[in-house]
Amino acid sequence: SKLQWSTAVSMMVFAWLFAAFWSVMPLLGWGQYDYEPLRTCCTLDYSKGDRNYITFLFALSIFNFIIPGFIMLTAYQSIHQKFKKTGHFKFNTGLPLKTLVICWGPYCLLCFYAAVEDVMFISPKYRMIPAVIAKSVPTMDAFVYALGNENYRGGIWQFLTGQKIEKAEVDNKTK
Repeated sequence: SKLQWSTAVSMMVFAWLFAAFWSVMPLLGWGQYDYEPLRTCCTLDYSKGDRNYITFLFALSIFNFIIPGFIMLTAYQSIHQKFKKTGHFKFNTGLPLKTLVICWGPYCLLCFYAAVEDVMFISPKYRMIPAVIAKSVPTMDAFVYALGNENYRGGIWQFLTGQKIEKAEVDNKTK
């Protein structure tokens, strides 16, 4: 079934409200913002160890990493099963979840660790690495979806070279 405009708009509004909720909570006192270790921009202050911060950190990790990861896993497994039945593998269905885990996993682990132990003994440069990797997700997702889908790859190839990839060539490249 096709996605309806009303459903798409509802999903978009939900995503923006969800993001706004989690970004505003530290401003309202649940969690706290501070400068990143190298003082280049702000992030969650994971040097705190109080109950307020720990509950925020666990809730943030569960609702923004674990639950979305589970949803992605089940959704892409369903897509993979459909591709398997039709024999048309147009997209690597495991790649988006791997990208989520690789890019957000280190940051989530750092937050979980900060909730139970003091992370100040870790060098500021090393504490910056998970944040920088997490901030690279939009770029990584663009590459995953653009280069992981044969239709987009063909369009990109045509845009860059002016040559259209024939269907037989695309089929041979995926086998």
